[in-house]
Amino acid sequence: MNPKILKQKNVKSIVIKDVEYFDVLDIKENHPDLKVDVKEIIIIDGIPLIRAEYIEILTEFDNNIKSMFGKK
Repeated sequence: MNPKILKQKNVKSIVIKDVEYFDVLDIKENHPDLKVDVKEIIIIDGIPLIRAEYIEILTEFDNNIKSMFGKK
């Protein structure tokens, strides 16, 4: 996903060594329309972070599965 879109959605981010990362917990808690590739999450100082290219908007299929099984 484009980092500009994530910034417009006010997803928390941090730049480390010229690479922008987004806060996975913020996405999980405040942006239910987004999903992350859990294989690409990195932990820095105990904070789970992910790069923008591994964040996507939930698809209709994702929403159907989510509604079938409920939220964890």
